[in-house]
Amino acid sequence: MNSLDKQETAALGLALLGSIYIAYKVVGPSSTTPSAIYTLRGPESPSWLSGNNEAARTPFPSNTTFESWMREYGTTFPLHGFFGSKELFIADTQAIAFVLNQPLDFPKTRMVLNMSRNFMGDGLVVAEGAEHKRQRKILNPAFGVAAMRDITPMLMEVAHELRDVWKKSLSGSNSGPPWQEIDVLPWLSNTALDMIGLAGFGYKFESLHDSSNELGSAFRAFSTGISLIKGMGMLTMFFPSLRRLPIGSNVVNNRSREVMDRVGDQMVKDKKAEVEQLGESSSSEGRDLLGVLIRANLKEHAADRLDDKTLRAGELECAVRVACDHSNASYMEEISTFLLAGHETTAIAMTWGLDALAKNPGVQSKLRDEALAFPNDSPSMEDLNAMPYLNNVVKEILRLRTPLIGIRRTARSDTIVPLAQPIVDKNGKKVHEIFLRAGDSVLLHTYALNTRQDLWGSDALSFRPERYEELSDGVSDIPSMWGNVTSFSAGPRGCIGWRMAVLEIKALLFTLLREFQFDIDPKLVITGVVTTVPKPQ
Repeated sequence: MNSLDKQETAALGLALLGSIYIAYKVVGPSSTTPSAIYTLRGPESPSWLSGNNEAARTPFPSNTTFESWMREYGTTFPLHGFFGSKELFIADTQAIAFVLNQPLDFPKTRMVLNMSRNFMGDGLVVAEGAEHKRQRKILNPAFGVAAMRDITPMLMEVAHELRDVWKKSLSGSNSGPPWQEIDVLPWLSNTALDMIGLAGFGYKFESLHDSSNELGSAFRAFSTGISLIKGMGMLTMFFPSLRRLPIGSNVVNNRSREVMDRVGDQMVKDKKAEVEQLGESSSSEGRDLLGVLIRANLKEHAADRLDDKTLRAGELECAVRVACDHSNASYMEEISTFLLAGHETTAIAMTWGLDALAKNPGVQSKLRDEALAFPNDSPSMEDLNAMPYLNNVVKEILRLRTPLIGIRRTARSDTIVPLAQPIVDKNGKKVHEIFLRAGDSVLLHTYALNTRQDLWGSDALSFRPERYEELSDGVSDIPSMWGNVTSFSAGPRGCIGWRMAVLEIKALLFTLLREFQFDIDPKLVITGVVTTVPKPQ
């Protein structure tokens, strides 16, 4: 072997050793350690196609499937998903907090991202890492305490409109009984839309009086597609390119976008002109959320400020979806993302809330007494927050009838997740932490956590607001944005709009309970199919 051959051999040997070292560093010494998805006990899969999903989608809230599984396997166990896939079900407080507080290490799953992009584009819901932090920083003023204080009168105004419409309907039936049967979900959906329009953009949909509003119709059609994913919408979660096909829900979504783009463009121009005319610091007008954001933009350094060329209406997927070049601060696109996500969820939470109050007349009467004790029908944000029983009722609604059933995340790299409660693996060994491989999917189950009997008591499935007067120590360990429930998620990616959602529900309950008594036919069974949200039917 000549010297050149020796040099080449040495170089090859060094390259090989380097490759082995790099592989060792990337894969790690635990490369043979199996994922908890394969070492823990869990339910069998009845179907390669749908896995355990059918059992999980049985009518809500009567679904006790997860409760029975937790009794058998503990608060952490593997589930079978679509097409033979597997994911880890988690209802352990420490494990959920660990995942939610490390969004960089546990990004959203590809399926969730595909769905979010399909309906909301590349906004706050989809952004990751530094981009998410930047967008959230820009958005924070629009959802802070001061902004919520300003929009409270607008929310109360819409709540009063719903009250007056129902009163007029009842007074018009003098010849009949002093009651009327009402399907509350459509009414509450229109109410939530009107609240979003007025408080978010200073725009009146007038949905409670006229359902023919072009923008309102487009918004309802689009938001319905989010609350009930099926058919083509389900397929695009796995194959996002299918949303380009002019069939099924794609056609409805595209038509809705065209209307929202056109109307939203003019709406933003009008609001921008209004704010600029009044001045950056004006507090007398433009106090809707869009006005807050535009004023925040005017206060930015000139180099960072969005100009008229950058600000454009596009990819409108809400009453107003304002998209900006993604190289710039696209904060006004993000507010519409929140509003779109919050429209149906608020209406659905309120519907479940009235259902619970109708079935628990003692709770309803106690809440009505508190509301009637207030001297007028227009409380401020501070007044609503100072009503203890109203606070507890809203917490109980969001705990027991959470619009957010579960949160899916993916492990970016191999990691060890701590557990608050040890579990037993397939070999009968008690484990206090679980090992996840890069790419493993986890399902943080909000509803299961919100109804764990060891945390909430043996009556965890019962509607009892009084439980918040004396909570167990374990409840304080639940990761939460508000109310010791994970209904708004938690951590750096927790729901930025939780204050507005809570305020909307409080405004409606306060107003409606002062005027009406709600009852329900005991023979009527209301269930909800769990898709993106548990919609009553």
